[in-house]
Amino acid sequence: MQRCRVLVINDYAHMGGAEVVYQQSAELLGTLPGVEVERFDDSQFSARSTMLSRSWNTTAARALEKALHRFRPHRLMVHNYHNVLSPSILSMIARHERQFGYRAYHTCHDYHLVYYNPSLQYFDKDKRPIILPLDVLRTRAVFTLRPTPKGLVHDLMTKAWWHAVRAAYQPARVFDRILCPSLFMQQALHRVGIENTVIVHNPSAVPSAMPIVTVRDKERFNIAFVGRISPEKGLLQFLTLCEATGFERINCIGVYGDGPDRAAIEQRYASLIAQRKLILFGTMPQQQLFPAMREFADAVVVPSVGAENAPLVVIEAAMLGLPVLVRDGGSMAVTAESVGNKIKFKFDPGSLKQALGELAIHLADEHRRYDVEEYLPEHYARRLAEIMHIGESSTHVAPSRRRARYADNPRPAP
Repeated sequence: MQRCRVLVINDYAHMGGAEVVYQQSAELLGTLPGVEVERFDDSQFSARSTMLSRSWNTTAARALEKALHRFRPHRLMVHNYHNVLSPSILSMIARHERQFGYRAYHTCHDYHLVYYNPSLQYFDKDKRPIILPLDVLRTRAVFTLRPTPKGLVHDLMTKAWWHAVRAAYQPARVFDRILCPSLFMQQALHRVGIENTVIVHNPSAVPSAMPIVTVRDKERFNIAFVGRISPEKGLLQFLTLCEATGFERINCIGVYGDGPDRAAIEQRYASLIAQRKLILFGTMPQQQLFPAMREFADAVVVPSVGAENAPLVVIEAAMLGLPVLVRDGGSMAVTAESVGNKIKFKFDPGSLKQALGELAIHLADEHRRYDVEEYLPEHYARRLAEIMHIGESSTHVAPSRRRARYADNPRPAP
């Protein structure tokens, strides 16, 4: 069997959830028979990040071009590119597709293909972020909303550049298929006319499901927050909400992670930290994090103020046998509902109190089941092989919409 060379591409080597999936996808593709994998990310080039480079990173594009000529891939799998790599790599992918004859795929982690703000947020007159409803996409109303809190001129430039890139490099033409980690993302893409999509759930970093956590007759619960301590993740708002309820039914909130909001939280909630009502555990490697969560938490909270696409923490909690308290918005609630570990709440004290009551009932049910099969790493690897036509005879691969497939590649993929 001839080898199939796959180049996996992402903005950053390490940062957040998308980077975890990026690394997992490369590792899992590398386990497939006859597959050779290389990675391309910000570690492959050196350049200072500026507003200009984030709009069009010539250095990144040239580095990718060199990687294409050296590795001569048969498949490209692109994760995030709209941050440090920038849309400049779309021009490089489109330009060299005819020469190398590869197929290109994109996992859509953020909402950059459907709206000016990749978190699917707009800002009101008080600069508060609000999740954009999907039915507003492709309506006139979307042009009147403020996608950033940085002022009118910045907003106009953001919108103009977004439309210019879309006009020059339509994603439905650059990529053979766009992989959606959630139904919500697929619906968003369809709403703006991007139809060449397929749902592929991101793999769990917890390799196998653990027994369900069962708790009875417990008045107060330990709640874990896992992730980056930054404004869009909503931890500060959640702590304010808990304070408004008098920490009713909450014994302790444990925070696993770090970020720019940590100093403000340490200062504002110093008394809670002193009382051990709030514990900042910091960042941990995954091999320590998951056992620590399992030992500490009765539930995990996902209070993000943005429309999270497919938050891995929801799946990781389910794999650990834990329910999630999830803000009712975006794909967060949709993902948790499909898995079965969802307890929804809104940002008001009455809603949180009700959710904690529902959590008590949920935890007491020893017969509950979480549906995590589609998030297992081996399932993810099989789906990628199927969608990317890896391991099939070239005579059985469905013809691409684009010409000259394998035109100048001396060793076609199997």
